[in-house]
Amino acid sequence: MVHFPASSTRRQYSAIPFAVIAGLAAPLVLLSAPRAIASDFETCTRSLIEAGIDGSTAAGDCGQALHPTDLSRCVVDITKDTDLDVAQTLVACQSDRRPQELATCVSDIHQNLAIDNSAMVLNNCRRSILPTRYADCVVGVAKAAELAPADSMAQCMVAGYRPEELAPTFIFSR
Repeated sequence: MVHFPASSTRRQYSAIPFAVIAGLAAPLVLLSAPRAIASDFETCTRSLIEAGIDGSTAAGDCGQALHPTDLSRCVVDITKDTDLDVAQTLVACQSDRRPQELATCVSDIHQNLAIDNSAMVLNNCRRSILPTRYADCVVGVAKAAELAPADSMAQCMVAGYRPEELAPTFIFSR
């Protein structure tokens, strides 16, 4: 039986340049990651301070955030389009698991409909599981049915999610 060691050596030689490049690139990636994370916290804190939050509160809230830039963008986007208090908006953005979708929901409803109660819009977008879908529903229903924004928000909140194409259950009745 004859073995061909030359073929395995070729594979080893072709893998060496990739290993060398990966070994040289890894420290560069590791060194740039902490700076990027640090700048996220800095950007968040600076944005919240510019929005009207005091420095110590902004530092604490950004320090606790998993994605600090999402938190600050949420606050800035909502306060830009509404008449809501910055502190109230910050609490809403902190407690939502998808702050960017929350901001999109509130902004879309405010940009497309005449809203009297911004707090109600914020609370309904927070309660929704899919905030962007909820905003699409509110705007679409209000325009098509010529409903007041409060009525369309109530209709879309009640609509919920109706699953389609359910798998059959294996519960047998006697």
